[in-house]
Amino acid sequence: MEEIIIDKIEWFAPEYKHEEKSIDFLWAIGLVALVVCGLAIWFQNYLFAVFIIISGASLILFSIRHPQEIQYAIETSGISLGKDKYPWKEIKGFHIKKEEDYAVLLIELNKYLLPVYTIPLPIDQIPIIKESLLKIIPNIELEESRSMKFMEKLGF
Repeated sequence: MEEIIIDKIEWFAPEYKHEEKSIDFLWAIGLVALVVCGLAIWFQNYLFAVFIIISGASLILFSIRHPQEIQYAIETSGISLGKDKYPWKEIKGFHIKKEEDYAVLLIELNKYLLPVYTIPLPIDQIPIIKESLLKIIPNIELEESRSMKFMEKLGF
């Protein structure tokens, strides 16, 4: 099999779309966590109560954390997502989803837990990226996972 050589394409983007949360949102998370924790204690399920407190605190901390700037790259050897590298043999296909003010690259990997990765794309580089990817992997119809869409609707 002949190796296809493509030009390296690099861009930087935040790891996720950050929306500032109101103080009411954070209070709501804390209140729900305390109520569920109280119910767990009432039912004498102390391990679950500890789990709920840790989960609530983690959710609040993750909600106020700002995303890191990640370097994405498409090159002859594969795709790089920050420190993670995926060779072409691990990638089944891709799909570019373009909205009015943003675009995302969806790639399907040979993984069971998170098979579809969502990568933010600069709108001006869509034609170059699509042309390069079509040389190596097929363009297949992909959708973002329902859990990702649900969490975005909730504000995460």
